[in-house]
Amino acid sequence: MPESSEISSLGRSPGRIAFAHGLRGLAALAVLLSHYTEHFWNHRAAAATFLGAPEWEGPAPAVVAVHAWLPEDFAGHFGVALFFLISGFVVPFSLFGRGRAGFALGRFLRIWPTYVAGLSVTMLAVLASSRYFGRPVPFGWAEWLAQILFIRDLLGMFSIDGIVWTLEIEVRFYLLCLLIAPVLWKGQVRPLLATGLVLTGVFAILGAMPLPAGWGGGLGELALSAQMITFMLVGAVFGAWHRGTAGWTACLGAGAALLGLFALQWAGGVMAGQLLPGLASYGAALALFAALFARRHAIRRVPRPWDWLARISYPLYVVHGVAGYAVIRLMLEAGAPPLAAILLAALLAFGCAILLHRLVEVPTQRAGHRVSRDGP
Repeated sequence: MPESSEISSLGRSPGRIAFAHGLRGLAALAVLLSHYTEHFWNHRAAAATFLGAPEWEGPAPAVVAVHAWLPEDFAGHFGVALFFLISGFVVPFSLFGRGRAGFALGRFLRIWPTYVAGLSVTMLAVLASSRYFGRPVPFGWAEWLAQILFIRDLLGMFSIDGIVWTLEIEVRFYLLCLLIAPVLWKGQVRPLLATGLVLTGVFAILGAMPLPAGWGGGLGELALSAQMITFMLVGAVFGAWHRGTAGWTACLGAGAALLGLFALQWAGGVMAGQLLPGLASYGAALALFAALFARRHAIRRVPRPWDWLARISYPLYVVHGVAGYAVIRLMLEAGAPPLAAILLAALLAFGCAILLHRLVEVPTQRAGHRVSRDGP
């Protein structure tokens, strides 16, 4: 997700947070591998629905068996958890040197143009797939509009690309940052814990509200947002620790309490069926983040391949999913071996990500820096 500019500009010594920059590349790669080597093959009906194509009934590549040794959906959960932690850690820093309006405008330019461009690539790929197989396109203008406004989940609408749910949560985290900006400016952790308690209360209220059948989907998605934002607040605690505005004992206490609240919400939410594998994956991501955070002053730079991957991680994230499914499915239909189909989808995803990075992400990121510096 879109945090490279903040990571590269944090403090006077960019090397101090190089670890977070490098983790963005790992997160994007984990999600891509999850979709291409696990989800497409183990959730074939869902993949077919996204594509407007018949379900693939042929064999899966041997690499799929690797995932059987890991908790269910480990790679995907792991990558998303890293993204959420990095956002929680970095986004509050982008409040510095600008007011709420500047922050909001900068965030908009950072996330929205690149997402719309990536979604356009996905839509073209799905159109090609559905027309090739002579089936209806699985989305319309209403789904497109709701998706680019990041309200699709609240309306209970179909996801065109399968990844927008994380960006919907990201945008709500931005709104929370606007609300608690004074706390983030001061780097306090007790108010972060209080925020987590409020989110847990909101989660409980949403889950208990009696609604007619079919009306609860949007509330369930809001509860999921509260759950994941509670986890993102753990990243904000790391940010306070990094700045030195809170002691390590206060940070450890607040972080542990937030994790407990996060686990409680997961157990009672829409993802309760994935509780144990989900917590294992998120726990692994947190352990890696914490281990590298402890070494952050010694990690001065990111190796060039990881730096390159980190720089294109957001466009890669938004463009790889269902568009890659379309490439894999059409290649399989043409008789290509499964592994060759995966490799071609990955190459095209990286190529599109590079183009989006250079043509959309970088120019709009620079524009965001220019227009959002309006003072504290």
